[in-house]
Amino acid sequence: MKVKKIILTQCVTILVIWVLTGLSFSGEMETVSFSGTIQGVSRDGKSITVNEKGLSLSGDVKIVDQNGNPLRLNDIKPDSSVAIDAIALPKGYQIKKIVIVKDRGV
Repeated sequence: MKVKKIILTQCVTILVIWVLTGLSFSGEMETVSFSGTIQGVSRDGKSITVNEKGLSLSGDVKIVDQNGNPLRLNDIKPDSSVAIDAIALPKGYQIKKIVIVKDRGV
């Protein structure tokens, strides 16, 4: 009886922690979108800096121009305007898509 009570208490505690920290049972990560100017690209091509935020590039990052035409990593240059879709991680962001914007139409 005492062991069952301890196990039940631990399970309830874990569920409360999940709810309070916003963890989901589906395992989905939060996707965020923002725009800015590229301030730097790492030499190894694994990260960029946008709006003073260090961002990791995943192996499957999709890079396109504003018309949806595919681009390559070496098309990313400092001072380029970009729109970014990324996954929020505990220690920063992992980029999933970069749109290089050449004409804002303003």
